[in-house]
Order: sequence, then C-alpha cells, then structure tokens
Amino acid sequence: SMTLPSRNPDGSGARLKRKLAVAFILVPNFTLLAFSAFVDTLRLAADDDDRSRPIQCDWAVLSNDMRPIRSSSGVEIKPTSELQDAKNFDYIVVVGGVLGGPRLAQELSQYLRQAASDGIAVAGICTGSFVLAQLGLLDQRRCCVSWFHIEEFGHRYPQVRASSEE
Repeated sequence: SMTLPSRNPDGSGARLKRKLAVAFILVPNFTLLAFSAFVDTLRLAADDDDRSRPIQCDWAVLSNDMRPIRSSSGVEIKPTSELQDAKNFDYIVVVGGVLGGPRLAQELSQYLRQAASDGIAVAGICTGSFVLAQLGLLDQRRCCVSWFHIEEFGHRYPQVRASSEE
C-alpha cells in the first residue's frame, strides 16, 4: 500500500495510507492511445492481482458539462465526474491531441490554473503540453515535447524550456 502525506486540515503532518488519486481532463480531439495507455497503466498498477480493482489508485475523467468527449479517432469517452475540489487529486493530467481544433472550455482552463496555484501537480500528455503552456503553467519550466511538435512548440512558447530528448 502507498504511503502519502496526509491532507489533514489540522496540519499535524501525520502520514496516512491512501490511494493515489489521478484526474484526467480530455481536450476535444484528444489522442485515444495516449489516454488509454496511461489509464490502463494505472489500472494494472492499482491492483494486487489482475482483477482491475483500484486498490492502490483511483482515477476520474473530469468534465464541466458531463457531455462525452470526442477523441481524434471519433470514439467518445463519457466523463466520470463533474469538476470537484482539485485537492482531492495528487495529479491532474491533461490529454491533448490534434492541434488547431476546439479549445479547452474556459471553465476547465480556470480549473487547471487554480489547481496549479493550489500546488496540485498538473501534467500534460500528447499535446497536453501545448494546453499547459498556453495557460502559462509551464513558463520558465522544463518540459519534454514530441520531436514531431518541438519546433512548433518552441515558436509558440519561447518562455518554456522544451526538449524532445528527455
């Protein structure tokens, strides 16, 4: 079982055993493979056997409107939760996809900014790094971007130290 610092409001610093909690925000036209590979890795790591029990980890697909989110392949994913207190999560993962498509809803953008401001770890996979950079969450930070998109990323976000070799 995983031991993580407690989030007790009394600030006692006591440690508790609890599940790792991960939230996903799927950008319209997200890459299904990036999402499915990540969540299936969590599924396998979350159990003690191969029965898909979330013993060590929980995850949720968050939404501002609970409508299905269309992937770049046309397959839609139904969200599992409305937006909730970001402090319920250890990580919030933004799954990007096709560039130049529909943008993230303003409510989701505000949610990500607030989560980062509250100290919640925010990560981007696929072109999720573009979303995080556009929100200013990668300014003066290092990040890894696919070799396929590194040149465009560098032109758009010169304030981010991006590499495709890490």
